[in-house]
Amino acid sequence: MKPIKIPLPPIAPENTIISFDLHDVLVRYDYIGIIKEFWSSKRKVGLFITILNPFLIYDALKLLYHGGIAEQFILVLPQEHPRLKPYIPLGIRIANCQIPVKPMLELVKKLKQSGYTIHLFSNIGAKIFQDLKEKLPGMFVDVDDVTLPSEKNEYIRKPFKNAFETYATKHKDKNIIFIDDKRRNIKTARSCGIIGILFKNHGLLTKELKKLGVLR
Repeated sequence: MKPIKIPLPPIAPENTIISFDLHDVLVRYDYIGIIKEFWSSKRKVGLFITILNPFLIYDALKLLYHGGIAEQFILVLPQEHPRLKPYIPLGIRIANCQIPVKPMLELVKKLKQSGYTIHLFSNIGAKIFQDLKEKLPGMFVDVDDVTLPSEKNEYIRKPFKNAFETYATKHKDKNIIFIDDKRRNIKTARSCGIIGILFKNHGLLTKELKKLGVLR
């Protein structure tokens, strides 16, 4: 698949998608919540014993080496190691110990009210995302579409180029502004004709969006 050329200006609400990463952009990890969730679990000792299996450790390291996402560790590994299955609910609860970043959600709402199409382009995994939506009802009401890795798409994910090429091709008639906190993701996005903004904080992002004419 050939790289897609960067769409030409003007950027306007009717021809532009603003796509956000999720973790460390729209939400941040609740580390205290993670500790509480794990410590309060009656299964924590059993989990420690289970993960000492050398075959499980090998498969986990192999998955880590290939850039596996949390959902694969929580939901896919138990398919090969059934003793992990009782710990799936705990894994999902820990993965979704997230706190919404209020200024970013307000920015998303402002962009949506200005007429921009809002997307979520994340590595959270489709099944864990569904759980997060139920945990944080109303958080994603301004999101028009989501692009997530799942078993159905063989966990195509960032930062791999095929994930960005597939996404860019699907929306080739639009300008795409992609906001992510990982430099590698931004670099790959730009190589596929997507306008990438490296996220550091709300203030700097606002300045970048003003430079593009998205915000006044």
